[in-house]
Amino acid sequence: MTCKLIRNIKHSCEYSPGGIRDIYLLDIRDFVGYRFRDDMLYDTCFVEKIKVASPEYMELSSVGESNFVETLESGTYKQTLTTFVRVLEADKTANLTLTASNKYLVIFRTAGGKTFCFGSDGGAAVSFTQQTGQSGETDGYSITITKNSIYPLFETDLDNTQYITGIFNYTYNDTYL
Repeated sequence: MTCKLIRNIKHSCEYSPGGIRDIYLLDIRDFVGYRFRDDMLYDTCFVEKIKVASPEYMELSSVGESNFVETLESGTYKQTLTTFVRVLEADKTANLTLTASNKYLVIFRTAGGKTFCFGSDGGAAVSFTQQTGQSGETDGYSITITKNSIYPLFETDLDNTQYITGIFNYTYNDTYL
């Protein structure tokens, strides 16, 4: 039994760079569903297609310190993505306040080029802290996206996102933050 549980978990000698390169948010009300690899259940942890009602994604800035952590505890996946957006500005504060009032399907691309998503079961919440920093430090917004989920983090292929009336090329609103 133990061999079956760990047979596909192997250490790789390849270098795997950490960090998050891109972060996208889709309003959870526009999420329709997933199609998993080979039409299997979610236990494959690979989403072949994301079906959405609207192709409007928001891009959230990322920095070198952006990261994602997932912990499995008592059957619940605790998922947290953190990032930082530089420079305090009224427009950014207004957009973040609006963003914090909704829930999202979160999609992010790692520095290694793989894409992952979470938040499909009700949406992930966005919270933020404004900070000025001390002299010589940067000011901006520390942003945290959290979800307690019944599903683990899924790997996906953004090029196969499907709009409910057909396939579309990935687009997003890059002026949001």
